[in-house]
Amino acid sequence: MNPNVTKGTRTRGLLEYLWGPGKSDEHENPRIVAGYDDPSVLAPPQHPDDPTRWDLADLAARLDAPQTALGERGLRDYVLQVSLSVRSDERPISDEEWGRIAHRYVEKMGFAGDGDRAGCRWIAVHHGQSVSGNDHIHLVVTRATEDGAPVYLRGEWRQSQQVCDELETEFGLRKDSPGRVGATRRRGASRPEVDQARRAGKPVTDREALRREVRAALAGARSEREWIARMKAAGLRVAARKHKDDPQVTVGYAVSMPPSSGGKPRWLSGRLLDGDLSLHRVRQRWPDGPRLSPAEWAAVEPRERLALAGPRRIEVWRASAAALDDVVRRLEAVPPDSPQWAAIARACADTLAATAVVAEPAGSGPVSRAADILARAAAPPRRDPPPPVDSPIAQELGRIADAMTVAGVARHSVETAVIVALVVAASRLIVALARLREAQQQVHAAGAARVAAQRVMPLLRQAATVTTTQVGEPLRWRQDVGRPVETRPIAVDEREGR
Repeated sequence: MNPNVTKGTRTRGLLEYLWGPGKSDEHENPRIVAGYDDPSVLAPPQHPDDPTRWDLADLAARLDAPQTALGERGLRDYVLQVSLSVRSDERPISDEEWGRIAHRYVEKMGFAGDGDRAGCRWIAVHHGQSVSGNDHIHLVVTRATEDGAPVYLRGEWRQSQQVCDELETEFGLRKDSPGRVGATRRRGASRPEVDQARRAGKPVTDREALRREVRAALAGARSEREWIARMKAAGLRVAARKHKDDPQVTVGYAVSMPPSSGGKPRWLSGRLLDGDLSLHRVRQRWPDGPRLSPAEWAAVEPRERLALAGPRRIEVWRASAAALDDVVRRLEAVPPDSPQWAAIARACADTLAATAVVAEPAGSGPVSRAADILARAAAPPRRDPPPPVDSPIAQELGRIADAMTVAGVARHSVETAVIVALVVAASRLIVALARLREAQQQVHAAGAARVAAQRVMPLLRQAATVTTTQVGEPLRWRQDVGRPVETRPIAVDEREGR
């Protein structure tokens, strides 16, 4: 279960949105499933002249009453909007169960009050699924209480994550949000980002594309300089951030896609792409390596890419697929408590990202999606990560990813069969990592790895039915001849750990 908490000042405006059509006409049959009072009492009446509209004035006044009573002592940003969502492949949840989940969330977050203090006024609204197919509810909570003692939150994101973890156990829901325990807290795609990508005809947002390219550039990189050269070779714009007191020290970086005709580049820092892509985290890969200054970052030349002929590329991909199969077999001999696993897990995620770049240049498709999820299952703890331990298997995965990157992307349909073999071999890494996380009893990381494995299971079962269309489009996996599997649309705020 993924929580998302936002704050505001207009209860009525939020209610108008929840009982409105939604930004993509996804709000169907909005209804209150729980609240501080009986839902049948709180439910707003429908407009007498239009059954698709509701009279929300009384409900807004009820929720705002404690804040109104405070007058000048009222709180800023007193309205909380909390969405609790489950994945589209989660079991069905009824209105009655959503109501119990809402009550437990409010109680655990401290909004319900107790014998010593009054509680907040709140409602939980259930309506149609999100544009990505996720079931969810919206909680509207006003933090001003009946006795004038407002509820203040400290670290509401972390607290909500902890509460949702407890609710998953209590209600038997899946645990597959590794962002709660890993270094992978990441911001999801915003509505403007999604709209911009759609207008430009892009299958994914710049944020998602940059995240994949930066991670793929890390696959097999042996130094900070080599990683920068790979990012530049992939066409990314790269800029170092200087220390405010010492301009010779690099403290961060930002990347952007090449701007479209007449457009402005959108720069995103590594930390905003993903928690383990911050400069601090990336540099932990090379603890003894040199730290480049901002001037040295700017001077790094793009890594030269070999213009391999078709037969040569096919030879590299075949060798890479065979090497990946060999790595999977070697993984079975590594015990779950081996200190090598931190490096191996990270190398698995990097290798799958590099595979996605080769197999799906446009950035969308099952491999790209699985790679994005697997990165979260492979991330080290957010606090006090273990020191890096050298691993021959991780080094081998780095060499494989490096070879794939040098060979480049598929350019002709005749290369499809070899790409399929490469993707299938890389997919087995996901299954191996899922089993590892289960053996290590890392519940959320194991759940995320299983989700990634589900994304590519059709590839393992139906490898003979894959086709490619034109250069730059993702692989199309078919359930039967002539009928492609529907691709999922990009969605607002779709995240694997939020």
